[in-house]
Amino acid sequence: MRNEIDTLLGPGMNLRRNPLNGRNFEYFSEDPLITGVFAAACARGIRRGGSTATLKHFAGNNQETFRTKVDAVMSERALRELYLKGFEIAVKEGGANSVMTAYNPLNGYWTASNYDLTTTILRKEWKFEGIVMTDWWATMNDAVHGGEPSRTNTGAMVRAQNDLYMVVPNYGAETNAMGDNTLECLAEGRLTRGELQRSAVNICRFLMQAPAFFRKQDIQLEPLVAVTPVPDKPEGSVTEIADDARIAPPAGVPVILHVREGGTFRVSGRIRAEGMYVAQRSTNVLLNGTRLGTLQANGTQGKWVERKMAKAELAAGYYELTLEHIKPGLDIDWVGFSRVR
Repeated sequence: MRNEIDTLLGPGMNLRRNPLNGRNFEYFSEDPLITGVFAAACARGIRRGGSTATLKHFAGNNQETFRTKVDAVMSERALRELYLKGFEIAVKEGGANSVMTAYNPLNGYWTASNYDLTTTILRKEWKFEGIVMTDWWATMNDAVHGGEPSRTNTGAMVRAQNDLYMVVPNYGAETNAMGDNTLECLAEGRLTRGELQRSAVNICRFLMQAPAFFRKQDIQLEPLVAVTPVPDKPEGSVTEIADDARIAPPAGVPVILHVREGGTFRVSGRIRAEGMYVAQRSTNVLLNGTRLGTLQANGTQGKWVERKMAKAELAAGYYELTLEHIKPGLDIDWVGFSRVR
């Protein structure tokens, strides 16, 4: 609570079924009873400290090789007596109210959209009332027909009562940066408004029990960065900023901007990165040394994407635009400024 952590992404509690599993260090045991008892104690302790435990990875994610996509094929008896038992104990005896699904499919159905796992067993049988989130950049498939997995099939995720997709870029939900099919499924009747509301209730219930709900401070829903212009006109060519402008990225020296009329501007950028989605690239955008925001992306496989950043309050005057490459490998086509009316 002192660090204002609303949920801890742990404990990890998959079984140690393979000595080469690279995440054995964060798991408890090869025994489901020991795993459950330890995890329940961790969940109670974390909650007593004012935060929330997130039980992961639910379920059957027990090997390193192809851990993001290997199909965990097993009988229902093995599933319930071994791979789910620790989670069941932690939910019932530890009072955990956050669960993270695994990367992998379970008997052909990916856990992030597995209705039997996240609704039938977790919520109905174990009476879990908390939030369920995916692992980072998880894939889903249809909970009835199976089929090909996709990271954009959030309609199947919500139908399974997995409440939250992790993760999307900043303002990603607003712009549908991942290109997910939630609205498409809603329009076609494959997802109901009630199912969306059900997940919204789960999220709200979780937030109302989280430390953030009890902090006595002003909450700004969207950051507004104020930057003071430099006192004197810098040397070099000047780019005028009126209402909308797209600026080529600085190459070694700052780009000089001139704002004729002060106001609020939305900052954005067009970027791309080679590699797969697990790669991470980021670049800070600075104005007079003040960070406006961070352009960030996972591997886009060479495709250009647009990303939004925070709003900036700019007075009339001159500014120096620079970039700070935090995780190299990000190509930037332009940095944009759009006046907010």
